[in-house]
Amino acid sequence: MLKSASKVTINTGNVLNLIDIKKKAGQNVTEELSESIKLTLSEWGLQNGLPVQNGLSVQNGIDAKEELHPETSQQNSDYKVVSTSRAPQEAVVNITRPHDDVVNKMAEEERKNLKIGVKIFINEDSTSSLTECLENVFAALHTDCIDNVILSYNPDTQYKDETSDANNLRNNYSTKASPISLGSNVDRIPSTEADADSEADARKCEAILPGMKVLWGVLEDYVKRGRVQQLGVADAGGVCLRRLHLWARVRPAIAQINLASCCVVPPALHAFCRANDVQLLTHADPPDLLSVAAVKTLSDAGVGCNSLDWCARYQVHIKCRGVLALKGYVCKGTLIEKVNK
Repeated sequence: MLKSASKVTINTGNVLNLIDIKKKAGQNVTEELSESIKLTLSEWGLQNGLPVQNGLSVQNGIDAKEELHPETSQQNSDYKVVSTSRAPQEAVVNITRPHDDVVNKMAEEERKNLKIGVKIFINEDSTSSLTECLENVFAALHTDCIDNVILSYNPDTQYKDETSDANNLRNNYSTKASPISLGSNVDRIPSTEADADSEADARKCEAILPGMKVLWGVLEDYVKRGRVQQLGVADAGGVCLRRLHLWARVRPAIAQINLASCCVVPPALHAFCRANDVQLLTHADPPDLLSVAAVKTLSDAGVGCNSLDWCARYQVHIKCRGVLALKGYVCKGTLIEKVNK
């Protein structure tokens, strides 16, 4: 199935019902995603009669004796394995974990009682990739509408190196206070740190805002069609958030900041969010989720993968009780091409 494929999408299904993940309390985001992918690929290999460790690594991801076809694979497997293109260079194989309870969980409550939140990690300003990601999430959850989508856009640009000194300076003045509980800490932030933050924020904005606008236009179309209700952005910085807010037709209603890089919320950002009714939240998602950790996970599981094109994390809460009913990941990776000798 992967012999002629160049891309693979992996839908972990509801990770809340994975016993192996439940046993590992205190996992960070990278570890949870890694474990989810490994378990999904492991079950996929067992279900299709392939070795667990190396079933996907031979001949660019398939054992020579494995000759199942997308049209017939579902007859012998609960996995959805579908090639979305006839052209080998564009072929995509979709792998979904079997015996998943997403459909049942979604059916237990009326849709109006559920709140679906999605965070999309993407490093390129590709409109087709973002659209593909969203459509995969809709398919995974068997729904036509998502309550909110948060965009985490982390292109590999120079501003990361340029702001390293500013980040170190900021960390030296860390108060270890609650990120949202500013209080009198705002007045005690040294001016040198505030200046460094402002300059670094501006450089970062120049690097990411053009690409963010491209992706934001796609999200706005989904809002216009009623398929997404609210939009948010992660780690944009105060300067970028203000410029995006001014430019956008559908303004961001949520702003996320990373706990690892910001122990105290920048006062200007806090003031802007309060004045413009933007919900300010914290998160602990690593910026290298696509470029390092997840790719290594695929390699460890026996899948030769150059990179992850995108990854989406979905969470479904029951509104009246605030209970997390579903949580899962959908990712797409580029497979390493086999070199013919």
